[in-house]
Amino acid sequence: MDPIQAAILELILFFIIFPVTFKAMMSVDITPYFKKGAIWQMQIIYIFISLALAYLVVQALMQLIGLMTRLIT
Repeated sequence: MDPIQAAILELILFFIIFPVTFKAMMSVDITPYFKKGAIWQMQIIYIFISLALAYLVVQALMQLIGLMTRLIT
């Protein structure tokens, strides 16, 4: 796979996976770990964890795609 195509695919996958991870993270209750009224801090944590999870999922998918294309060719 061409590096430009791989980068475009990775970017598209990230923008697909990030909302999914963010929606999944919203079901996790982290309020016991924060002070009362620390809403923006919790939102930042949700965003950062969602970004990290999306990055890890996309990297795993790209590795699998790379392995599959090497096996096929």
